[in-house]
Amino acid sequence: MKRWLLLFVLTLPFAVAAQNAAVERFYDRYAAAEGVTSVQLEPKMMQLMSRQAAERGDRELSRLLEDIRFIRIVALKTGDREAFVAAAQKAVEEGKFGLVTAVAEEGQTTKFFLRESRLSRADELVMLTYGAKETVVVDICGSFDLEQVMLLSTLRP
Repeated sequence: MKRWLLLFVLTLPFAVAAQNAAVERFYDRYAAAEGVTSVQLEPKMMQLMSRQAAERGDRELSRLLEDIRFIRIVALKTGDREAFVAAAQKAVEEGKFGLVTAVAEEGQTTKFFLRESRLSRADELVMLTYGAKETVVVDICGSFDLEQVMLLSTLRP
């Protein structure tokens, strides 16, 4: 029994990382592609943004940013939108994300997918927006709830 427990504990980090591999491969594939704009906010940037929010007196946003591991954004400017959207949807399926909500309005579709981790402290949310106006994938990983993620819309560069 101890051997099984030890084996489980040793392989746990790899199992958690493997779940995110599909979305990570999608990001890596498109981040440097022609006709694509990409942004990657790493933990250090999240800490700096958290400190800035705290200095402005926004403690709720500060706590949220402190608990986010990373944010990745990929926006398709020119290229094959259908292939981009299909690749994003395949990545969330392979990553075992569940559809949380979908909204279609004025030729734009936005879908939110969530992968809750019971084994680690990090959940992951993927937003896929596509249509005539824009085609964007946003990947957020960290400890948050969906209500808190709405606070991110208040951020401006």
